[in-house]
Formats: sequence, C-alpha cells, structure tokens
Amino acid sequence: MSVVVLASCIAVAGAVSPSAAAQSQQVLVAAAAPLAVKVPRVHWNIVTKDKVFFITIDDGWSHQGPALRWVRTSKTPVTSFVTNQAIKGDPGYFRQFSAFDSVQNHSMTHRALTGLSDSQRRYEICGPQGRYARDFGRRPWMLRPPYGAGYMPRRSTTPLIERMAASCGITEILLWNVTMSQGGSISFASSSHYRPGDIVLLHFNGDVRANLQKLVRLYAKHGLKPAPLSQYLPPPTR
Repeated sequence: MSVVVLASCIAVAGAVSPSAAAQSQQVLVAAAAPLAVKVPRVHWNIVTKDKVFFITIDDGWSHQGPALRWVRTSKTPVTSFVTNQAIKGDPGYFRQFSAFDSVQNHSMTHRALTGLSDSQRRYEICGPQGRYARDFGRRPWMLRPPYGAGYMPRRSTTPLIERMAASCGITEILLWNVTMSQGGSISFASSSHYRPGDIVLLHFNGDVRANLQKLVRLYAKHGLKPAPLSQYLPPPTR
C-alpha cells in the first residue's frame, strides 16, 4: 500500500514522469521483497588433502557406558546425529559422547523427509532445533536426513528438504560415503577406499566401542586419523 501511495504522490507533485514513477515503484517493491534464504550445502564426503576422516553416529537408541568411556578417554571426535525421540530421556549421554565435536539434527521421529506435507516436514526438521540448543548448548547447523531419503543411494538433492532446513538455521546437509554395520563390517560407496575426507556412518547399536576401535585402527593403517567435523564445517557466524 505504501508503495502505491508514494508513487502516486511523486506523479501528482510533477517531480518525475509517469515512467520514472513506475521505475520508482519497481525499486521500492524490490527493496521490500524478502532476502533469499541460502540453501544448505550437501556433503557425501569432505574435500580435503588433510589425512583425516570423520566419524558420525546416528539415532541414539542405545546408551552404552563402555563406548562412552572409551570415547572420553581416547578423546575421539564423534559427530552424533540424534533423533529427539531416541534421546529425550538422556541427552546428557550424547553431550558427553560428542564432547570433542558436536551433536547435530537427525529429525524428531526418524521419518523419511520425502513424501511428507510441509507441516510434517517442518516438524521433523525444525522441531529439534530449539530443544538441542537447550540440551547441547548450540543450535544444530547440520542435518542428516533419516535413511538418506532424497539423497541416497544416488547422489541427488531434494530442494523441498533443503529450503525447509534453511528456514530453521541448517547450513549443511550431511550424508556419508562409508558405512560400518552393527557387526563391524565396512562398505564403501566407491572403489576408492580409506580416503581423506571420508564420512563414516555408524549407529548407536551393536558393540559401539568395539566398532569404533576397529574403525580407528583400520584408518590408521592408511595414515588417517579422526577429526572433528565441526572444524571443517564450522557453524554459521550469524
């Protein structure tokens, strides 16, 4: 409304021609338009020449004391992608588990983010943000979509997920290129094995301590050590 009135006043005052008034109106409309939200980057691995790899563990249903003690003693950096439904009874466990890196968003209830309504997708993605800021001291800036839906197994992207994630502060979407199973077997997404920048996916199930120890040993044989993902994908500054 203010744009139309201002343009009309300019024309009545005879200060500019009708065409100039129209141009003024276009400028004002453009200035009033909301700024575009930056779409999160999507990662299956981290591009780096550093001799490092990244340990990420999903969900949070199993809270194993031996695994926690080993991580704390060895000071191993682990990024925990946790589901609110799984951790709500004991967030302190994951705060300690990821003391050398960070706790990030893996949705509210672990539903696949594809095929949901906008309101359902918002609940799953944005719901953990405030809760995790309170429980872990920082608002998550990374999201791992449950099951990799919309991104895996093919390296595709899903704008509906990315736009919703951006609207609640997510700047990075994290997938993976290496998987360690509950039983400790490893599978690679490509023919290149044990590469700098690998993002390894595990879950909080099975013998987590034994799996972590095995994973670190295997990568050490190739001259690679675990590093904090948050150092390579730092939180936004604003």
